[in-house]
Amino acid sequence: MVIECLIIDREPDFRQELGQFITSFRDDFHVQTVAGADKAIEAIAATDFSLILCEHPFLLKPGLVSCITERKPGVPLLIIGREDSSYFAEMNTPGFVKGFVARSARPADLAGKVVFALENIFYQGNVSGVNCCTFIQLLEQNCSDCMLRVIHSEENSDGLLFFEKGSLIDAMCGNSEAMEAVQQILSWQSTKLELYNICPLKKNRINTTTAILILKHSKKQDVGECSNSLTEMKISPKGSKKSSRGLAGLFLGKATGKK
Repeated sequence: MVIECLIIDREPDFRQELGQFITSFRDDFHVQTVAGADKAIEAIAATDFSLILCEHPFLLKPGLVSCITERKPGVPLLIIGREDSSYFAEMNTPGFVKGFVARSARPADLAGKVVFALENIFYQGNVSGVNCCTFIQLLEQNCSDCMLRVIHSEENSDGLLFFEKGSLIDAMCGNSEAMEAVQQILSWQSTKLELYNICPLKKNRINTTTAILILKHSKKQDVGECSNSLTEMKISPKGSKKSSRGLAGLFLGKATGKK
């Protein structure tokens, strides 16, 4: 399945860089870029897009907004702008707007917002009957490219673990990143897991050997539970209800400096 993305922005260098970054997520991403509303309307009429990224001023043009709402009402849209994201939070934006992309956004933040906007495509289901450490080891054994969202059941918090070919390469949790985030996530006793079949980050910021040592240490407290969990593990299908916060709570919160 080809995932079509449209970027509407006046600056050619930015359009090119953003397009290259999105296509680096995985092989089936295809990006079109246009510099104005008229070209965007033509593209939207001709292509079945899964995601639209649009520079803020173009959303003030009624023709473009009506084209999106009439032809692609279910397609998520991310706003590109120089303003702070809180500026857009106070606006009465259309319901298809799923987030804000600052031109100065770090790749990790941008990746998260793109994944959140497309989470219905990448979401695989809720994982039950297995603890976080055991499931991480299972992902390593299967050499999976994926993202695991870990939800702390006792607090209003969550974190993300990124895997490329089974290796844990990065993590994000609140304001913590990389190994610090891994340690925080693995310290949670009661968790819920959500699996996404995409790894939107490519740079390995975690020493794999160190990560394995941490996982082994965390398993010492519940070896018996871990050994039984694999036979009872269940991954609920895509139709299962996700937690209400979704990925937005993590990435959009990070972009505004909130936990």
